[in-house]
Amino acid sequence: MPSPEEQARIDLVNRFCEDWARQDAELLADYFAEPFEYMVWEGGPVITTREEFVKQMGPFLRKLKSVHWEVLRSSVIGPMVINERIDHFYAQDSKYDNHPHLAGMFIVRDGKIAIWRDYNLR
Repeated sequence: MPSPEEQARIDLVNRFCEDWARQDAELLADYFAEPFEYMVWEGGPVITTREEFVKQMGPFLRKLKSVHWEVLRSSVIGPMVINERIDHFYAQDSKYDNHPHLAGMFIVRDGKIAIWRDYNLR
């Protein structure tokens, strides 16, 4: 059973995942500590500022018809939240829809996401 602090971390990460449906990069950036680290894909570039996140993700999100992140399960160990998700990105042309099955690893400090990494499960 998670402690109250750990449950708050799970809740924060789950709200973050839910808010992707709003397709608002600035809203999402508010979840991040300053500085933070977001590895865009395994072995890919690392974003370290909110401004950089908004610059990269804003145009991407605006091009999509809709977004829905399906959290299948979440676990917490101290400051670390791990969730299993299927991220549903729906393009204007459905042949470009993308549904990666991922494990997300989040480090939460002082109520903000300090580190975020996703790993493909397929």
